[in-house]
Amino acid sequence: MKSIRFRTRLLLSFWIVLLVALCLPAYYIHQTLENEILNEARADAYIQLDFVHWLLKESPPFHSNQALDQWCKNVGYHLKYRITVIASGGRVIADSDVKNQKIPLLDNHAGRKEVIGARKLGHASSIRYSITLKRKLIYAAKNINLPIAPSGVLRVAIPLSTVETRLSAFAHKFWGVLFLIFIITMLISFFLAKRLEAPIRKTIQAATAIGEGNYEAHIDIDAGTEFSQLSMCINDMADKIQQNIEMITGQKQELEAVLEGMAEGVMLLDKNGKIKATNQALTWIAKCVPSCIGHRPMEVFLNPEIQDACNKVLSGQEHLKQKVSINSETVYEVNLVRIPDGGAVVVFHDISELIRLEKVRQDFIANVSHELRTPLTSIKGYAETLLDEKFRSSDKAASFVNTIVKNADQMTNIVNDLLELTKLQQKQQKPDQLFPVNATTCFNSAMETCMPMLKEKNIRIVNQLNDSIIVNAEENSLIQVFRNLLDNAIQHSLPETKITVFAQTKKDDVVFGLQDEGTGIPLHHQKRIFERFYRVDKERSRASGGTGLGLAICRNAARKMGGKIWVKSPPDNQSKGSVFYFSLNKPTDSAS
Repeated sequence: MKSIRFRTRLLLSFWIVLLVALCLPAYYIHQTLENEILNEARADAYIQLDFVHWLLKESPPFHSNQALDQWCKNVGYHLKYRITVIASGGRVIADSDVKNQKIPLLDNHAGRKEVIGARKLGHASSIRYSITLKRKLIYAAKNINLPIAPSGVLRVAIPLSTVETRLSAFAHKFWGVLFLIFIITMLISFFLAKRLEAPIRKTIQAATAIGEGNYEAHIDIDAGTEFSQLSMCINDMADKIQQNIEMITGQKQELEAVLEGMAEGVMLLDKNGKIKATNQALTWIAKCVPSCIGHRPMEVFLNPEIQDACNKVLSGQEHLKQKVSINSETVYEVNLVRIPDGGAVVVFHDISELIRLEKVRQDFIANVSHELRTPLTSIKGYAETLLDEKFRSSDKAASFVNTIVKNADQMTNIVNDLLELTKLQQKQQKPDQLFPVNATTCFNSAMETCMPMLKEKNIRIVNQLNDSIIVNAEENSLIQVFRNLLDNAIQHSLPETKITVFAQTKKDDVVFGLQDEGTGIPLHHQKRIFERFYRVDKERSRASGGTGLGLAICRNAARKMGGKIWVKSPPDNQSKGSVFYFSLNKPTDSAS
């Protein structure tokens, strides 16, 4: 039934109701009219019966049945009726439509309905098919009392064909009119249903278009107040849906942009504990291939702590925060918040750098304290000794004073390097504050400063720099970078070795390198040697007079000039030694 169109169902329903509404009254009218016509025919039959009875009484007495039969035939011929006289026992003694010699052969009529009725009521009638005449007749009978037929029955049979003809003519006209009314009503109803379906079809098309996302689809129906209101409601609904969709889409895009722009990893869990959505940062953290969606946190991170935390929040705990180590170098602060309708939001905040900086800060404080405590202890000890007047006059007093001065110089160097490092860690040098500088000249200046140390250890410098290498830099800072790198290379080089200085020119910058033949730097130290006061071999570095700030100054100076510094130990195709690289930008055309 659902597959049938609305218009078809409406028309079928209307036509069924129309048929019932037409046929029931029509049937009633037809039956009523038929009864009235038949009653009229019966009344006419009684009139004709009374007329024949009157004629029979006015006729002279009949002396034989043949005379009575002949009279019946004569009257019946003129009146076009069948006239029958039945004796008291039911035997037919005269019949206008049966030959005289066949009358004795007729059935006994005592059991005929009209005869029985006449016997009881004086007169009666019936309608039935006559086997003798082979047609349907209206029979009317009444009691008579003739000398030849005492207690007999006179019967008149009028053909029903006339009545049937009238009824048939009336039925044809009546049912023809009803059929015409039905056809006209069907056509009118079809036309009206079609007009009614048009706005419905427009409404369906508009609703379908809106459902498919075309919110600009509007309808204009001029088919009555109800459809006009419906069209206005649908148009208003489409406008509101479009506004809501645009607002939701905008909010979704903003939220996606915020999530994708976050450095923190975010993942959304459904009520079953499976990952429903993630941002790009979480995908990078978990290294999901191809996607984290649909997996449990344990399957993605292989970390039972994260899974346990998710289980606690999903089971009812509103909020949870804990630190989780994904690997040996990365630590995340994980915040979990339960969603009331089921599920949870999990945010991963990388605190590895904070932990590292906190450790650097702690190490820095410890190193500064240690670096300053050693010379301060020495100065205090020697100074207390010099308080003794007898000792001041001895020959050893001068050496004590020299030791105090040496330690004071060491402290001064540490303070100066700290001040220099603080200045370098300030805001990066602006490009317009950097000028074209000859890096070769700067290196030569730094080498002259380090020449006593080179001669002391008989270390040879292999200078592969061109006579003029122009870079964008600050001259004093560049000299300091070369001096600190040379000083570091000399301290960690064996006597009678060499230090090679070279440069590689690239498209936009120049990479400088200082390679020594020392013992090298273990790999686990290479990431931290540019930190303040970090020493690979603390005792040897302190004994050599270093402050532990040289490489930190180099890193900050290179960054301030727009470059970077790094180390590789051992160098390619070498088993020992180290090479320190740093890069500086080439001058622009306008600067050069």
